[in-house]
Amino acid sequence: ALNFINPDELSMQCILIALNRFLQEKHGSKMAFLDGNPPERLCKPIADHIESLGGQVILNSRIQKIELNADKSVKHFVLTNGNIITGDAYVFATPVDILKLLLPEDWKEISYFKKLE
Repeated sequence: ALNFINPDELSMQCILIALNRFLQEKHGSKMAFLDGNPPERLCKPIADHIESLGGQVILNSRIQKIELNADKSVKHFVLTNGNIITGDAYVFATPVDILKLLLPEDWKEISYFKKLE
């Protein structure tokens, strides 16, 4: 995100704090930077790959609810605009706090999702 802030408006203290934290981590030396802006260098190649395999990438849409089948697999997503999204596999990007709100009750006891707490 710091790539989009004008250098004249950014205190290097932000950079130094972030670098210091990463360098103190066990695998901090594995830190890297993209060679361009994140949407173009990271997100676009992922979206292009999904679409090349016949998938669909839907942007700027909010999920209201994750509906489940009887076997607790995903039946479909209900978007806030009322649209229903169905598929063979699903990927969605959201902050953890929002994911915790969307998580179906039947999934909250699964050990994988308990780690969100």
